[in-house]
Amino acid sequence: MNKRIKDSEIADFWDWFEANEETFRAILYRGTEEEQKQLKNDFDEKVLSFGHFTWELNAGKKKSYEFLISPNREFELLQISKKIMATAPESEDWEFGYAKQKVKYIEPFKIYDESLDPHLINSSSWLFRSQGSSLEIHAPSLPKMDSETEEHVLDLVATAAFGEEYRILTITEIKRVKQADESFSGF
Repeated sequence: MNKRIKDSEIADFWDWFEANEETFRAILYRGTEEEQKQLKNDFDEKVLSFGHFTWELNAGKKKSYEFLISPNREFELLQISKKIMATAPESEDWEFGYAKQKVKYIEPFKIYDESLDPHLINSSSWLFRSQGSSLEIHAPSLPKMDSETEEHVLDLVATAAFGEEYRILTITEIKRVKQADESFSGF
């Protein structure tokens, strides 16, 4: 159950952000390891006060920096992240996002299964087919792992391939299929 976020809490967050954003930029550009650790702790404290979100500070696509709050693929949190970012300040240096955007290429990544065994995930050969609100994924290169970890991997890849908002609002089921035909397409 998510708490109700007050407008004053959001305003306080943006006041904090605006008062410190020059420092944020300096730390991101040339901060020490200790300064970057403190920056992470400060953002954790502020963003997590809104709920179970993740966040990112990145190089921007159109501006120098990007601040993104991810709703962790949850509908209720998406509504809150939209509300927070709707009041983001105008900035020459920062762009703001309320959900992860689809990516052009999914980098291979490592994930640990329930036994803490590492698995390298390379989805470059995977094929997708949308069937209404269901997404079918042919993942021939997916290593053998427990079903919970497999579901998590499929969800992560679907989110990266289609964008987090689309994943939340449109895809209600993700299933792995053994065979693919011409109706499937690559990423």
